[in-house]
Amino acid sequence: HVKIKTKLLLEVFVLFLLIGTISLISIINTKQVQETFSSISTETLPVLNTLKNMRYASTQISAVTMEIILIEDETRNLSGNEYQELEEILEMNFFRIEQAKTLFNESFSEYSNIMTEKYSDDVDNTESLAEKWNELIFISNKMIQLKTSGTAGVKILNLNKDFDLSFENMNVEIDHSIESTTANIEQRQIHIESLINEITWSVVIALNVFIIIVLAIRIFILKSISNPLNEMRHVTTSISKGNYILYPEKGNDEIAELGKDINVMSNDLKGLHKKIIEKERLSSIGSLATRLAHDIRNPLSIIKNSFEIIEIKMEDNVDKSLQSNLSRIQRAVERISHQTEDVLDFVNVTKLQYGLHSIEHVIRSTVLNMIIPDKIKIDISKEDSIIPCDAYKLEIVFGNLINNACYAIPQGGEISIKVTDEEDDLIIKMQDSGKGIPEDVIGKIFDPLFTTKQIGTGLGLASCQSIIEAHGGKISVKNNPTTFTIRLPKYPNNYQLPAKKEFAIRKEIVETN
Repeated sequence: HVKIKTKLLLEVFVLFLLIGTISLISIINTKQVQETFSSISTETLPVLNTLKNMRYASTQISAVTMEIILIEDETRNLSGNEYQELEEILEMNFFRIEQAKTLFNESFSEYSNIMTEKYSDDVDNTESLAEKWNELIFISNKMIQLKTSGTAGVKILNLNKDFDLSFENMNVEIDHSIESTTANIEQRQIHIESLINEITWSVVIALNVFIIIVLAIRIFILKSISNPLNEMRHVTTSISKGNYILYPEKGNDEIAELGKDINVMSNDLKGLHKKIIEKERLSSIGSLATRLAHDIRNPLSIIKNSFEIIEIKMEDNVDKSLQSNLSRIQRAVERISHQTEDVLDFVNVTKLQYGLHSIEHVIRSTVLNMIIPDKIKIDISKEDSIIPCDAYKLEIVFGNLINNACYAIPQGGEISIKVTDEEDDLIIKMQDSGKGIPEDVIGKIFDPLFTTKQIGTGLGLASCQSIIEAHGGKISVKNNPTTFTIRLPKYPNNYQLPAKKEFAIRKEIVETN
C-alpha cells in the first residue's frame, strides 16, 4: 500500500508522461509535415524554376532567330547609317542568343543535378531535353548561317518548318517535365493531407487514452482512500456504540496510520470503559461497604471494650480453657477491626495533608505501632530524606506492605527496607525472604478485591497504590526476591511551601532525629 502523497505524486507523474507522449506524437507528425513542405520548396520548386528558365531560353532562341533572318533580308537593300543600325541590332540579337544558351545551360545543369539526386530514373528526362535543345540550336545556327551566306528562300523556308517543329518538340518536352513535377507536387500534397489526418487521429486517440488512464488512476486513488475511510467509519460507529472492534491494519499509508491510532483509541476506550464499569461497581460496593463498616464499627467498639472489662474482672479466675476461648474472641475482634479499617482506608479517599517528614521516621513509627512476630527481623537502612508527604497515609502503605511481608514468611525470616535518595525522586524498596508471589498472580495484586489470603479483603494493596499515586509516585513489585518498590517525588506538583519555612522545618526535623 502506497502512501496517499506518493499516489498523488504518481498521478502527477503519469499526467506529465501522457502529456509528453501526446506532445511527442504531435511534434513528430508536425515535423514530417514540415519536412514534406520543405522538400517541395527545396526540390520541386527549383525544378519548376529551371524548366521555366529553359522554356524562356528556347523561346528567346526562336524569337531571336526569326528576327535575325528578317534583319538579314533587309540589310541586302540598305547602306550607310541604316545598314549600320541593322548591323548593331544583329550583334545585339547574337548576344541575346548567347545569353539564352547560357541561361539554358545553367538551368539544365541545375535540373540534371536535382533529378539525379532527388528523383528516380523513371521520371528523369534530362537526355530528351538535351537532345531537343541541341536540335533546336542546331537548326537555328544553320538557318542563320544559310541566310547570312545568301541561300535561296525555299531552303530557308524548309528549315523554318523544321525549326518550328523543333521548337514545338522542345516545348512539349518541357511541358511533359512540368507535368511530371506537378504530379510530384500533387503526390506530396496527398501525403501532407494523409499526415495531417494521421496527426488528427493520433491526437484524438491519444487524448481519449489520456482521459481513460487519468480517470482510471483517479478512480483507483479515490477507491484506495474512500474504501478504507468507509471501513474506518464503520469501526468508529461501532466503537461509539460500545462495540470496541479494531480496524484491520494493512499497509503503511496515512489512512493505515490513522487506523492504527483508532485501534489504540479503541483499546484505550475499552480499558477506560472497563475501568469505569469497575469503578462504578467498586463505588457501589464502597458505598455499601462504608455503611456496613460504620454499622460494624460501633458494635465492634462495644464488644471490644466489654471484652476488655470482662478480661480485667476475670483476671484471677480464668482457667486455661476459658483463656483459650477469650484469646480466640480477641483475635476475631482484631481481625474484624483490621478488615473494617482496610475497607474505610480504601473507600475514604481524602485529600492529602502534606507536610515535611523524615521517611525513616515514618517507617520506624509504622513498625513501632505494629505487632511484629518474634521470628521476623526488620532491617531499616540508615539513609534518610525529608520530603513533602502525608505521613499518616504513608504509614498505612508501609503497614500494609509489612503485614503482607510477615504473612509471606510465617516461619520467620527477614524484611529489609532500603531508602535511596535520587535527584528528583526518593526510592523505597521493601524486600522479604519469602518464596515469592506466583507469576500468574503478580499482575493482579494491585486490583481491588483481589487477595490470596483467606482472611484478607483484597483492598490493602489497592489502597497502597491509590495513596502512592495521589502523592504523584509509583509502586511496583518484582520477584526473586519479592521486592516492592515505591518511587515518591521529592517536589510534588501539588505541594508548595515558602523556602524559609521549609528550611526551618527541615532543620527542626534533623535536630529532633
